[in-house]
Amino acid sequence: MGLLYKIRVRVVNFLVFFFLIVLLPGLPPKTTFPFEAFSLPPLKELKGGLEPNNHLDNAERLFEGKLYGPEALLVRGKDLYATVHGGEIVRINGPHITHVAKLGKPCEYSFEEQICGRPLGLAFDTQSDSLVVADAYYGIWLVELSTGDKKQLVSGDIALDGKNIKRKPHIFNSVAVAKNGDIYWTDSSSDVDLHDGLYTVFANPSGRLFHYDRKTRRNTALLDKLYFANGVVLSPQEDFVLVAETMSSVIRRVYLKGPKAGTDDVFVDGIPGALDNLIADEEGLWAPLVMAADEENPSIGHLMCKVPLIRKFLARLLYLAEMPFRILHQVWPSVHSQRILHAIGHFEMVSFMNADRVTVVRLDWQGNIVGSLHGFDRSLASISHVVELGDYLYLGSPYNKYLARVKMPKIKVPKVRIQNVHFEPEPVPTVTTTTSTTPKPTTTTTTTTPKPVTTTTTTTTTPKPPSTTTTSTTTTTTPKPTPKATPTPQQPKPTKPPTVTEAPVKKQEKPEKPTKPPTATPAPEKKPEPAPIHEKIPDDIPKPKQEKLKVIKRGGEQGEL
Repeated sequence: MGLLYKIRVRVVNFLVFFFLIVLLPGLPPKTTFPFEAFSLPPLKELKGGLEPNNHLDNAERLFEGKLYGPEALLVRGKDLYATVHGGEIVRINGPHITHVAKLGKPCEYSFEEQICGRPLGLAFDTQSDSLVVADAYYGIWLVELSTGDKKQLVSGDIALDGKNIKRKPHIFNSVAVAKNGDIYWTDSSSDVDLHDGLYTVFANPSGRLFHYDRKTRRNTALLDKLYFANGVVLSPQEDFVLVAETMSSVIRRVYLKGPKAGTDDVFVDGIPGALDNLIADEEGLWAPLVMAADEENPSIGHLMCKVPLIRKFLARLLYLAEMPFRILHQVWPSVHSQRILHAIGHFEMVSFMNADRVTVVRLDWQGNIVGSLHGFDRSLASISHVVELGDYLYLGSPYNKYLARVKMPKIKVPKVRIQNVHFEPEPVPTVTTTTSTTPKPTTTTTTTTPKPVTTTTTTTTTPKPPSTTTTSTTTTTTPKPTPKATPTPQQPKPTKPPTVTEAPVKKQEKPEKPTKPPTATPAPEKKPEPAPIHEKIPDDIPKPKQEKLKVIKRGGEQGEL
């Protein structure tokens, strides 16, 4: 009775505390949209194109301790560009790391993100020799590679249109540049900054996809209420744009051209993990998972999407945990309080929940999963970007303190799809004579003179129109013919095996090819494969028969020995 009473008391106390936190009005954090239930598609099983393998095991770690958080990667020739902690963009060439630009203010520690800046998205500009960079805190920038000059295109201080609600962007994430210079970019959340990114898991989705017009300098919201909008890419024909939702494991498509222009749909869903950047090429795209999910390691977003009160409770509880350190940092700023604040709200706080598996998914442009790469030995973790350079795949991450690479998989999606294969014979070389095209050629040996045979021949290999000739052939043979081997061109492939009538001769040479007709010279024609001719061909010339020795016996009788 005492144990049950204690349990009941504790349950009642927890429920009172729970509803007090949930129902207390005005308690932070303040979100764009109210806490409401929503549904997400289930995750796909690891089979078919998602079948586990070990392609990402034994990853090689480069520049360990020198690169912290190479989130986005970009390749030009032998150079590799990367965005890292501290607000820097660097260029990697072999063993050398070169500074390219810094977008934020000077800072001393990596956890001072809101001061240093944190570049996340990276793309080459199609109108100049520049980089287009999305910094989570400082907006969209244009960085000239030759001089390092910087120009801000989109600021985080300006409220931008959304679906019914106009508000400021808080997490500039990814960029894609069209051929005409327009930029498509994502705002992951309208509620909190990146250093408090964990709140975006509990709040209702507020991410957006924007189109920035370079001529008018205006931003247009294409999609809203995305569950942490992340990677963005354009199709090869730029008829649609894709955007990844990290928490919902969905890639959405917005049509830009054609009859469906302005509409959107789901490109693929149920990816088994949290999506990050999207990397496109002519054949398809890579979709790395910053956090894998499966039955043993469920996705947080999928667990909590239908329980808004629990999400609201956890978000407010997290804010209450930060509140004393916020007040302390305002009164007495110190490195220690700032480090604690960063640790409580940052995504790195839940990195311990990562599954042992790391995964990169390969998709085609129809939204089909055509393959995947997996690793289980923890040689790398939290993949955010993939690029191909030489014989290697380079793997970026927002948390790793190194750049990882693995050998390029041997099995790749073929570039050419072969179908409807049929055989066509090689063209006949050009000649100036006619060729016999009798469908059933026969060879006969007779003792009489046959009647003239009329054959129709057509020239099919000269550019002139086909011509026909009439030839008369008379063949006379003797009882003991001696055929002579005359080198003649090969005849066309007969449709049926010819019939051969043998003459009773003592000596016969190995038959070769028919003799040259007296009135027409056949043109050489290459046949694909000669048809078998069923005739009796002796292995060698038969030896002459020896006559038996005749003897005369005593009685006058003759006999053979």
